[in-house]
Amino acid sequence: MSLPAGLPAIGAVSFAPPRGRRAVLSNGLTVHLMKDATLPVVHLTAFVRAGKMHDPAGRTGLGELTARLLRDGGTENYTPEAMDRRLELLAASVDSNMGVEEARADLTALTKDLDAALHIYADMLMRPVFDPEKVKFKIAESLEVLRRRNDDPGRAAVREALRAFYGAGHPYGWRSEPATLRAVSRDDLRACHAAHYRPGNIILAAAGDFGTEEEMLARLEDKFGGWKGGPAVFSPIPPVTLPAGRRVVHIQKDAQQASIVLVLKGLRRHDPLEYPLTVANEMLGGGLSSRLASEIRSRRGLAYTVYSYSAKKPDYGYTLGFCGTAPNTAGRAAEELLRQFALMAAAEPGAEETALARDAIVNSFVFRFPTAFDLIAERAAYEYYGYPADYLDGYAANISAAGPAEVLAASRRLLDPADALLLVIGDAAKFDRPLSDFGPVTEQAED
Repeated sequence: MSLPAGLPAIGAVSFAPPRGRRAVLSNGLTVHLMKDATLPVVHLTAFVRAGKMHDPAGRTGLGELTARLLRDGGTENYTPEAMDRRLELLAASVDSNMGVEEARADLTALTKDLDAALHIYADMLMRPVFDPEKVKFKIAESLEVLRRRNDDPGRAAVREALRAFYGAGHPYGWRSEPATLRAVSRDDLRACHAAHYRPGNIILAAAGDFGTEEEMLARLEDKFGGWKGGPAVFSPIPPVTLPAGRRVVHIQKDAQQASIVLVLKGLRRHDPLEYPLTVANEMLGGGLSSRLASEIRSRRGLAYTVYSYSAKKPDYGYTLGFCGTAPNTAGRAAEELLRQFALMAAAEPGAEETALARDAIVNSFVFRFPTAFDLIAERAAYEYYGYPADYLDGYAANISAAGPAEVLAASRRLLDPADALLLVIGDAAKFDRPLSDFGPVTEQAED
């Protein structure tokens, strides 16, 4: 795309973010700091080496319950109600949650109240008590969430596609069930906390108007220095095994929309092929100008929502394409979704399309860090996931180095849909063609 005559040429994006400071407390807790006096506020987040994929057999959901009850279940020094009142008085917030591969605990506080808020935050991380009534309430709340987990067919389709792709018994594919949540006891919560929430298992990011770095480190040493415990020990995650050939899964649901998900084998984390694959995904389904949006949404009018993305994991990650369409166009939409993935692996993209995709990625990437906290938390996250210290600094340049040939090579390895899983949620009686046209179909009940 050429610029109008007379306008100066636009140079390459320059991205040289500050590094902040990395330190380790006396007990092994790793800290990333970045001073930012823009506002009298301090933000902290702790990355805890844990995750839903480490839940014990028969108690899937234990880790997430543990994380949520750090905040809501009280501590040795604060009942749940007293913590709420104190945080409200300080205009501060603390929170805790858990994803598939990590747990996080967050704090936001005014600089003038940092010491008081940090006391609550440290107590939450180190000394939760898991109040019995709050445990009962949180389990009941989680059971209600499970009861409604299929209310949004699009979200359900993505969840069930990944479950079918990895296998319901694999940690990447399992989900909480009523029986596994009801099996969780207060002793299980305590044991989960003791196993994972320990200083040698945590990377803490802090940014804001906290005084000097030495003052902030002294605060953290004072609050956390007496906490003991090294890295957590985990059972190995079973290797991912994926069958060859196309698989088709159908979940019957009388819905106004058919939700179509395509899942393909992706990358292990730290594979350098992530850069050309990211560019390929931007071309394929990264926005309104992508191939999927242009062809399926704009030209054919088959869908309003259509996209693709890739996710990395310690073992094989995945690339996912999604399309929501009317039931009577489900076959056409699925066929075009498969066709667009195949076209990515069939021919080298043009130089202009490649450049536009690279620029879109780089331009959005550099705006992901509007604050010092966003930046230092990202650096802490990269260390958590084992990336080299300069990964963030070199990301834009590595994306910019991915040319058409590299994009094609990545697409041929990872975007050919011959061995993909295709999952569709919708009313088969209204489909314009049978799903068996795309491969052997497994019928799965909605649950």
